[in-house]
Amino acid sequence: MAKIQYAGEYIIDECVLCTVGGLELDLKEQLSYITIFEDIFSNSITGTISFVDTNNLTANASIIGQEKLKLVLVTPNANDARDRTTAINFSETPLHIYKVDSKTQVNDRTQVFTLAFTTNEMVRNNRIRVSQSFEGEPSVEIVKKIIRDPLLLDTKKEFFYEETSNLFKVVAPNMRPFDFINALAKRCLSREYNFSPAFLFYETIKGFFFRTVDSMMDRKNPRMVFREVTPNDDVDNIGLNLTNILKYEVINSTDTILNTRAGMYGSQLYQIDLVNHTMKKYEYNYLEQFDDDIHVDEFNSYGSKQAPIISEALDDYSNKISDYQDSVIFIQTTDRDSEDGLFNDSFGGSPYNYNGNDLWIQRRKSRFTSLESGISLRLTVPGNTTLQAGDLIGVILKNQTDTATAQDPYLTGRYLVRNLKHEFTKDTGQLKHTIHLDCIRDTVQEPYPSYGVTITDGGNSLDELIPKGSEDSNEIIF
Repeated sequence: MAKIQYAGEYIIDECVLCTVGGLELDLKEQLSYITIFEDIFSNSITGTISFVDTNNLTANASIIGQEKLKLVLVTPNANDARDRTTAINFSETPLHIYKVDSKTQVNDRTQVFTLAFTTNEMVRNNRIRVSQSFEGEPSVEIVKKIIRDPLLLDTKKEFFYEETSNLFKVVAPNMRPFDFINALAKRCLSREYNFSPAFLFYETIKGFFFRTVDSMMDRKNPRMVFREVTPNDDVDNIGLNLTNILKYEVINSTDTILNTRAGMYGSQLYQIDLVNHTMKKYEYNYLEQFDDDIHVDEFNSYGSKQAPIISEALDDYSNKISDYQDSVIFIQTTDRDSEDGLFNDSFGGSPYNYNGNDLWIQRRKSRFTSLESGISLRLTVPGNTTLQAGDLIGVILKNQTDTATAQDPYLTGRYLVRNLKHEFTKDTGQLKHTIHLDCIRDTVQEPYPSYGVTITDGGNSLDELIPKGSEDSNEIIF
């Protein structure tokens, strides 16, 4: 393979549109623009592709939104492999065109048309239902069966999964496959990561994943380390330029009131046993249970203390922000006579008896709220076909108020790629691949100050009854 010539270079190895009329159109030369979007909170990838058309293909080839697209894009390197670990390869598992998104007339003989695509599994998901019973460990005995079954999703793609501690006997009540898997994921507990309830089912350009957020963050070395561009960077060093941050934006969405109402900091769960007529209360405290989960700084070179993204300062009532369990109350019922514990026989009952609401509801809600409200960056970086949503990356940003070599103490660090958009352009003959990504960080390098706010509430505690009518004795003038 040819050596990479510049940061963001890519090769169009294959771009074939297969129409309902049986035609296979090689459109590499007509290709203008491609976007591919993936997100750890999305079950399928989506995207758009644009072509410059001088032959009125949409009419002559009957392009109507039911076509398939064989697409192979790769970043040049010393490895000639075209597998999905290093390339965006949808040759054997083609993308599904579902909409003619737009048509723009450029001149009398030229138009640009854009097609929207997704994966075949998403199309299947919207056409079929799951209505059957399942039994066993969710990852292998349920999720894998659903995505591999020829009568269901029937995928041939790679499936990367994490084993759970659960055993389920469950019936899919005429649900769409993705909806059923998502509902199942909420109740799954990790076998490897302290029974973490943070399972997600998502797709990237590399395949399908069923895993916890903890497993995404449990990585000793980031996939890549990106750094803020400086004017003195070596423009001829392609390897270095591949890691440049072309643009960044801090999109931190921390809102302590919304986070409180969402149950991030603290909550209570009342579990009512309908058989024994008893009730149990479970409390969740974000600061006290912070170390129960794996965070982005589980491994790092800068010795972070895995500091939470909130201060431990006391408020006017001598409480921490996580000490208010009444802020959110969950109520769940159970109709099974079972003891506390995980899904095993240690209590003398069936391993399927205990539904474990107290093990996942509060912790999962807090976990995903913290990802929404953590330190979030939106980066634009040179494209690389090995990067995907769910990867762990490093980000080095300068301290704007210090020396040129100093790093920002709060923004620099390890981040989880929540979502990304591959953008492939073909301007003036140069092929350019750019990635726009949102990444999140649920700890800080240095703990936030915890001395507390020195000022306290004051004011005039006046209680006065409002009199009826007007106090003004003068005549009415208007």
